[in-house]
Amino acid sequence: MNDWSACLKFNPKPLRLKKTDTLFKQGEQVQNMHLIQQGRVKLIRHSLAGENIVLHVATAGEMIAEASFFSENYHCSAVADQPSKVLSIDRDSALNTIINSPQTSQTAMHLFAQQIRDLRGLHEIRNIRSAEQRVLAYLNKLANEKGELQLEMSLQDMAYKLGLAHETLYRALSKLEASGKIQRPATTAFILVV
Repeated sequence: MNDWSACLKFNPKPLRLKKTDTLFKQGEQVQNMHLIQQGRVKLIRHSLAGENIVLHVATAGEMIAEASFFSENYHCSAVADQPSKVLSIDRDSALNTIINSPQTSQTAMHLFAQQIRDLRGLHEIRNIRSAEQRVLAYLNKLANEKGELQLEMSLQDMAYKLGLAHETLYRALSKLEASGKIQRPATTAFILVV
C-alpha cells in the first residue's frame, strides 16, 4: 500500500460518505482528487447506450480522480459502495504545489507510479484461474520479507479486489489454512508458510 502522507501538504478536507453517496459525477468540472481512508468507492462510466460500466473499485489507501489532474471534467462518476471516509484534495492547490516544489513533484510522481504498478500487479493476479492460487499470490504480494501481513482492508474488500465472491474467498482461505500454506492468527492477519 502506498504512503500517501505527503497528501497532507495539500490541506485535505475530510469527508464522510454514506453508501450510494456521489463524490463526483461524470462530466462535472474537476475540483478535487480524493484519497480513500476507509471504505470503498466505485468509479463508474456512463456509456452513450445508457449502461453503467464499473471501471475500478477503490479501497482504503487508494487515490481516485488523479487521472483527471490535467482534465477540465471528470471522465467518470464516483459513488460510495459502502460507508466511507475520504480526504478531498483541491486539484488546483495540489497542482500549484507540485509545479512549485520539485520535491513534492517527485513524491507525487513516485506515488502515482507505484499505484500504476500495484494496479498492473493486481490485474495479473486476477487472471489466475484458481481461487486458492489467486489468494495466495495476493497475500504473497502484500506480505513482508518474513511472510507476515496485516490486511488494511476487510476480507470482503479483499474478495472484491480479487474478483471473487466473498464465499469463494472464505473457502479459499480455509483450504490454504488446512493445507498448511498459511496461518491465520487473526481474521485479517496472515503468515505465509510456503
